[in-house]
Amino acid sequence: MKTNTNYIPNAGQTHLPAKDNINIDLVPFVPPAKPNPLLSKVELTDEAIAKGYELPSQKQHFLPGITSKMLDWFWANMEKGYYLWAPGSHKKFTWIKSPQEYGFEDSVHMIAETVGKGIPVFGGEGVEIHRLHLTDFFPLKTCLKHVICEGVFNDIGELVDSTIHMWEDVPGGCVHITATVTNSRCTMPPGFILDMLKENPDFKPTPNWATDHEDYEASQWPIFLPTLYELWKNHPDPSQNVPCNLECYMGDDGKYHYVAQNGPVHI
Repeated sequence: MKTNTNYIPNAGQTHLPAKDNINIDLVPFVPPAKPNPLLSKVELTDEAIAKGYELPSQKQHFLPGITSKMLDWFWANMEKGYYLWAPGSHKKFTWIKSPQEYGFEDSVHMIAETVGKGIPVFGGEGVEIHRLHLTDFFPLKTCLKHVICEGVFNDIGELVDSTIHMWEDVPGGCVHITATVTNSRCTMPPGFILDMLKENPDFKPTPNWATDHEDYEASQWPIFLPTLYELWKNHPDPSQNVPCNLECYMGDDGKYHYVAQNGPVHI
């Protein structure tokens, strides 16, 4: 048994430096419907509050025609659909540590994106997004049936912020929550922000959660993901079509765990 690392899932690269690619229109979109009835709002755990974490944003969506299996697959195979997820906004994607080589919770990807035409690219030439172990980093009291927690660290290893996506099946599709958690005790911004401030000391970054970017992303899943999932469903190579189950449960330790290991792919 060996790990197959020959396949490089980088989604293809555009010819422009990502930070210069700012003159592309976004596609018109309709914000996703809300769940009916609305889901309960998520809350930080006492442990997260004690660490100085804050919850500045949470958004709820109903995703028609989407299943939990589709979204589980998407997060382990992002290179196949990243540019379709937010057309014109998403500029660059590559795996730094791919799920098939390192396992899902230890995977890292690099992205660059903008929230609109003419707006500086968030992340410059790339910001590393780390998948976070639920037992160490999941900061919320409750969770839907499936979840991913990912975050950004600064150069001294402090967690700057994390994004939690959670979802579960309902009749006709999925309900989905995107929540943003920030670390109020972080002593310095991440490296990509420092780089952008060196170029422009007056630069004031606008976080994605303060815009309609998360609604834009969610609005695109029903458009492209069912077709993309079907195209790949019977592809036989798990190092290229990475299996993933992001269903979770509350353990006896009071922490959320994944049902599946989602480890490196061995063929």
